[in-house]
Amino acid sequence: MGLDYSKLTFAEFGSIELEKKNPIIYPGNEIVEWYGFRRHNFELDGCKGFIVEPPNPAPGLPWSWCTQWAEAFVPRTPALKLLERGFHHVHLDVFATRMNPEGIKKVEKFYALLQSMKFHPKAALIGMSYGGLFSLRWAQEHPETVGVIYLDAPVTDLAFANRSADNGITKDSLVNAAAYGVAPEELSSHPLSPNNNCQAIADAKIPIICLRSGQDQTVFPQSNSDLFAERLTAAGGKIQIVNRALNGHHPHGLDDPTALVNFILNYYPESDL
Repeated sequence: MGLDYSKLTFAEFGSIELEKKNPIIYPGNEIVEWYGFRRHNFELDGCKGFIVEPPNPAPGLPWSWCTQWAEAFVPRTPALKLLERGFHHVHLDVFATRMNPEGIKKVEKFYALLQSMKFHPKAALIGMSYGGLFSLRWAQEHPETVGVIYLDAPVTDLAFANRSADNGITKDSLVNAAAYGVAPEELSSHPLSPNNNCQAIADAKIPIICLRSGQDQTVFPQSNSDLFAERLTAAGGKIQIVNRALNGHHPHGLDDPTALVNFILNYYPESDL
């Protein structure tokens, strides 16, 4: 008959109960393999989302959040290496909202779900292209929920694609304008566009690292990351620009994303990972 290791008794110390960890209850009932990890798929408020489970969750349940393009260039981003370090990795698809006020409400429900699971109060945001807009929009509205941000060729101007090569209004601009309830010509001056609304992020002193692609013909850095960095710095914020002068919009990330991982680990709050 084997020993019952749930309770050990020593003459000098009496009875010692072994610590029992509360299991994490994940939403949804579909589990799939994702780069060697377990991914829990679910739907929330009409939006599809997922939570990737690390083999050994770190104390305090730190987490990274890819706000858009969660299946793109994954090995080049910090996601997989952070999973190895005990971070959860999450995503909620609110692309159709362009993270307008209605999108923010949906994401607030997502954040509330994660907090009910006892995740760390602050996220490490991963913002690639449109994900930059979404990450900064969330950080504008809820800076207290953000620990660190990695931006990559980010959209920081709602009108980033306001004109096509023949000077016509693009489909992206029409979608963005409809989402925010304005004419396309008003997008650049919109008060919710990150270029015009970075004070809350600056005041929160959220550390940001940004990969700038000098040859980007999709999201022009001059009117996006450059302008945002200038205004954020003037407002007292913190941003580190990594200038990739010869890069286009793709590929996002780095061949070896260790430097991005280290930036996040260095600035993630209360991290002893």
